[in-house]
Amino acid sequence: MKRSRGLAIVEFSIVASFFFLLIFTVIDLGIYGYVKLTMQHSVREGARYAVTGQSNLDPDLLGNREAAILQKISTSSDGLLSKVMNVDDIRVEDTSGNAVTGFGSSGEIIAIHLDCEWPTTSPYIYPFLDDGKYKFTVSAAMKNEAF
Repeated sequence: MKRSRGLAIVEFSIVASFFFLLIFTVIDLGIYGYVKLTMQHSVREGARYAVTGQSNLDPDLLGNREAAILQKISTSSDGLLSKVMNVDDIRVEDTSGNAVTGFGSSGEIIAIHLDCEWPTTSPYIYPFLDDGKYKFTVSAAMKNEAF
């Protein structure tokens, strides 16, 4: 007769490790999805504000259009903008992919790109990602109104 004491704990530990792997992966991917969608929303809101030519959201009240657009993107990101990227690295391009200064002029089509990184919280996913971070780009393209 074989002894089977302790077998249940060994079986449980094997099954539990796969269970926790699955749970942590689902939670991590859910957080990543939320961050990506929030950043997509914020870049779209920033582009919608940019095409109007307004500057009333400038935090320094100097009427600086670029600062006002960055403020709109930051506010719409629920505080995630500074956590996923350096604000100075926001790219603005025309239809040919050339860099545009100052978010473009009246009637110009612009595309705003945010190159973001979000660290994984799951140790199981870390080895599969570059430096353990999800890297993604969110963009919005619109035509500036007459201003």
